[in-house]
Amino acid sequence: MKTKIRLLVPIFLGISGTFAFAQIESSGIYLKAGDYINQKLTLACNCKTEKQKIIAEVMFHPKEIVVKRNGTTHRYLKDSVYAVRHCDGSIIRIFDNSEYHLINPKEPIMIYRITSGGSGKGSGPIVEYFFSRDPKSRIHSLTILNLKKAFHDNVKFLEALEIEFKSDAELSAYDSFNKIHRLNHVYALSLIN
Repeated sequence: MKTKIRLLVPIFLGISGTFAFAQIESSGIYLKAGDYINQKLTLACNCKTEKQKIIAEVMFHPKEIVVKRNGTTHRYLKDSVYAVRHCDGSIIRIFDNSEYHLINPKEPIMIYRITSGGSGKGSGPIVEYFFSRDPKSRIHSLTILNLKKAFHDNVKFLEALEIEFKSDAELSAYDSFNKIHRLNHVYALSLIN
């Protein structure tokens, strides 16, 4: 039975609305969630043949995203941009004027990370995790309670959360055997009848 489930999860994930990232060497911006879902980049740039610089850092440009391409500067208000895609494939979602690094673009429950400097001498960076139910949903702190609220309509998933995760810290774990975040693996299993 476990073998059947392990075989079904990748098949499920391939069919269930994960996104084909054909533009792996492209950069640009997604203006809306629908653009992200359909992989429609605005100011798309082929990273192998063109040069483009996207500046979205809060420190330098708190309210805008600047795209420099072919000697032209394009400016967008952050609240009008859904996400930024860089040449290295990283995707930064803009939500409530904050930047969330998407760590699993091919999985249904989107998990984001924010890393900030440590406070005090000798302390390392502080990493916080967040999630959205899907590309169109709001971003929330990655906690068991918030997942229960977001997925209140999936009783099987709620039960699995109780069994599989003992603390919020476990929610961002990656399952290297199944090559998917553990949370999404559990979610996929909850959708199998």
